[in-house]
Amino acid sequence: IGMGTDFEADLCIKAYAYDIVETEVKAFLEGPFNGVDMNTSLSGYALIPFTQPFNTEPWNYSGSESVTSIPSDAVDWILVELRDAPGATEAGETTIIDRKAGFILKNGLIKGIDGISNLTFDVRVIDSLFVVISHRNHCAVMSATGLIKTNGVYQYDFTTAAEKAFGGLSVQKEITPGVYGMKAGDGNADGVISIDDIIDVWKPQAGKSGYLKSDFNLDGQSSNVDKNDIQEF
Repeated sequence: IGMGTDFEADLCIKAYAYDIVETEVKAFLEGPFNGVDMNTSLSGYALIPFTQPFNTEPWNYSGSESVTSIPSDAVDWILVELRDAPGATEAGETTIIDRKAGFILKNGLIKGIDGISNLTFDVRVIDSLFVVISHRNHCAVMSATGLIKTNGVYQYDFTTAAEKAFGGLSVQKEITPGVYGMKAGDGNADGVISIDDIIDVWKPQAGKSGYLKSDFNLDGQSSNVDKNDIQEF
């Protein structure tokens, strides 16, 4: 239309600056793990909120993800973060390229808000793609290596070895022989499981029921089981 080749080239740059990145990630949460998969008690008691819960510190995620019903087999909300860096040691917070909230299912797969679809991101990956998984009261984990695309999908399984997470046994635990999960008990989500999680989070909520950060085994109650059997430091 008389705009010239420069305008057309600019359109091409804008059109192809981002790629659709589809992820299929698997992780287990230590708290609700029953030896085979994870319990869905929070869903069964209708305690999981319809809106993503990561809009507070330390996540400060402003995403608008919400549902009118909780997907089948959902254990809880989960926050998925993508980072673009040459290696895991360089993949700090300044390398974040996108975040989305979804659901972690009882089989460990992390899905979109429909509970079926893989999460997709409109991002441009320059170096290597790393994924970070965050939960309300479990240690966050980041992939120890860059994700590899297989059949068009970036897949990663944290459950097969402690070292699949950057930091290994500092953030993951062997929850049954040969199977690893995100450590439970980080009630204040500061990245460290300590007595502070008991004093500041568990103690004020002990004996209560609901969607609680001190409910480390995700059974809908804050009890001595959470403090004595789940939380370790």
